[in-house]
Amino acid sequence: MVADEGTIGYSLIGFGGIGFVHAWAASVVGISFNDISSSNIKLIGVYNRTLSKAEWAKKKFGFKYATPDWREILRDNETNAIAVTTPNSLHEEPVIEAADAGINILCEKPLGATYEQARRMYDAVTSKNIINSVALVMRFMPSVIFAKKYIGENKLGQIYHFRAVVGHSRYVNPDLSIEWRMRKEIAGGGALADIGIHLVDLAIYLVGDIRSVSALTKTFIKKRPSPSGKLEEVDVDDAALMIFEFENNAIGSVEASRFAPGFQELDRIEIHGSKGMIRFFLENPFEVYVYNSEEERAGVKRIILKPWDRALWPPSKSVEGWAFLFVKLYHEFFKGILENRKVKPDFYDGLKAQEVVEAAYISAEEKRWVDLPL
Repeated sequence: MVADEGTIGYSLIGFGGIGFVHAWAASVVGISFNDISSSNIKLIGVYNRTLSKAEWAKKKFGFKYATPDWREILRDNETNAIAVTTPNSLHEEPVIEAADAGINILCEKPLGATYEQARRMYDAVTSKNIINSVALVMRFMPSVIFAKKYIGENKLGQIYHFRAVVGHSRYVNPDLSIEWRMRKEIAGGGALADIGIHLVDLAIYLVGDIRSVSALTKTFIKKRPSPSGKLEEVDVDDAALMIFEFENNAIGSVEASRFAPGFQELDRIEIHGSKGMIRFFLENPFEVYVYNSEEERAGVKRIILKPWDRALWPPSKSVEGWAFLFVKLYHEFFKGILENRKVKPDFYDGLKAQEVVEAAYISAEEKRWVDLPL
């Protein structure tokens, strides 16, 4: 559905922790870029199965109404764009029904709890020609934008290596209660599916398609207390290591861990080629380190990057922050709707990344290399 008279009627399906970030980003994007106006964006409905949370979001962000029934949003005749931020296994149903209703969709990653779910969701938005996007927000890091251009200009030459690591530390606490991200039926996977998928997407985006994968996963704390105090099984990975070969013969590695004390969403990405290197961190997405052997005075150089074109916020003197990436995500999504064009990253990108993650889990379980496509 194309927005009527340049207006986006935006609704949010799911208001957990990440739902708050989506609501914040959608509400500030109109004052953060000079090529889109807050008058273009109307916050319509917010869903959460716990109505009190949806009511809180309504008051906090100014949504028109709150509901414990997400189908009400699809029927309200005002919503033409939604974000789906429910637990992973609950993405498919609202996405497919929204596509059938002609509503444009932004979905959290991974697209589904399984690759099969992701495939059905991709098929649904494609068959209905729905503008769609997936929250692989690391693509919007200015450092990644710089790296894509740097590689495209052949500054690295033939690429040999991609390596990346991401770590969280909250799950180290053995008394942490079990939650949906620790249940395979709902989440689909653990550290690799939850946070490592961002790095998988960057590997494909910056270097190319992946040919084959080998992986090792580990669950360090196998049982967690439920809210009632009963110990329940954790059946997803606390940490994962994967190595892979690209179609262009480069090799890569991704390490994802939710058992990494001292890490607070600290991603490190390095790419090496015949002419040089580029390195960047999520900790500050507005800087990169580069080395080019063809320069007269070769050496590792730190480059400070400006925010995105047409961005009014963040200011150049205050650019650190992971949540800013979601504002750029919404800028792309909303501009795509207003201009009736495709946006990136889209469900195809989400599907490709999830296929690699699925291959990694098959590899870890069966202790073998897995070729792609599946």
